[in-house]
Amino acid sequence: MAKLADAMKAMLTGQACWVATSGADGKANLAIKGSAKIVDDEHLVYFEMVGNRTWANIQKNSWVALAVADLSKIKGYRFEGKAEIITSGPLYEEAIKLSELMKMPTPPKAAVKLKIEEIYDLGKGGMKVA
Repeated sequence: MAKLADAMKAMLTGQACWVATSGADGKANLAIKGSAKIVDDEHLVYFEMVGNRTWANIQKNSWVALAVADLSKIKGYRFEGKAEIITSGPLYEEAIKLSELMKMPTPPKAAVKLKIEEIYDLGKGGMKVA
């Protein structure tokens, strides 16, 4: 299992993340997620607020890539692993609170927790680092 280094944590804290999924049809999907955050050294989470194509894809194929980049430093990372759909408990409660702050018309679909299995350095041509 891959673990987050301090530099990765710092970048994740200050940037929006992109989530890549693919569905049963094999088509790629990319969506920005402003709610992504660190759970611990081995897990990330983002909140699925609306539930469009990314949501549909994760329900069919749980392998997810989450990417973050700091363009001012030409540095970034891609984290890959299995997504766990969470619809109750503390992480989902955080999603509900954010949804209420944003005045969303419907409750969030889920908190999506990613178990980091692979990490790639986007500043080094996508080289695998963990």
